[in-house]
Amino acid sequence: MGRIHRTRLAASKAHQNFVKEARRAVHTMGWDVSRDLLSPTLVGAQPLFFPISPIFEAAFGYQGDLRFLQFGYTVASPQFGYSDGGDDLPSDQRLWSWFLNHPVISSHLPETRYPTLYGKFPPGTGRPALEEIMGRRADLPTCHCLLLDRRDRRAYISQRDQTMMLFALAEPSEGDDHNVFVDGRLMSPGSENYKLPSPPELLTEFRRFLDSQVPREQCA
Repeated sequence: MGRIHRTRLAASKAHQNFVKEARRAVHTMGWDVSRDLLSPTLVGAQPLFFPISPIFEAAFGYQGDLRFLQFGYTVASPQFGYSDGGDDLPSDQRLWSWFLNHPVISSHLPETRYPTLYGKFPPGTGRPALEEIMGRRADLPTCHCLLLDRRDRRAYISQRDQTMMLFALAEPSEGDDHNVFVDGRLMSPGSENYKLPSPPELLTEFRRFLDSQVPREQCA
């Protein structure tokens, strides 16, 4: 138990240090942004213009209540997942593939433009050292993710380093939104049961919503 506690404290401290350094960098650039005024475009994310199901995040298993959520793959792992600023949590890869290839979505997020969104990285790409990421000394592929603003129900295409900055800015000035430690992962409250699959009826409703957005002429 002592070792688990120490690991949890180390993970929490590392997360808080990153948030502190990110905020310091922002202030150095002259930005003064409150949490309520945060926008993904501030860090360079680009808005996507397709309808967002009211149960989008729930269909993929998210049960937390933070505003921003990213979906995609990382260089370090071939597993699809999501994150609200803590560690990445695994999710339904088959549902993600169906979503990306749906006629309502595919033209906005083509594989030819965003291969890492489909989990495809250049051959030989491995886990980079933290110093390489922070120091920009590695020849790393641009890793894209889908960023969801849960408050405004809008999706964005973003780079992972951009969302890392956004998540840091979204953290409270005092305290930490990510204070749960399960299976060696740091997460926000509500995410403890991330391994449980979404109810079948929820997936059916999610698919039905997107299918209903297909123009009539495409259905003929």
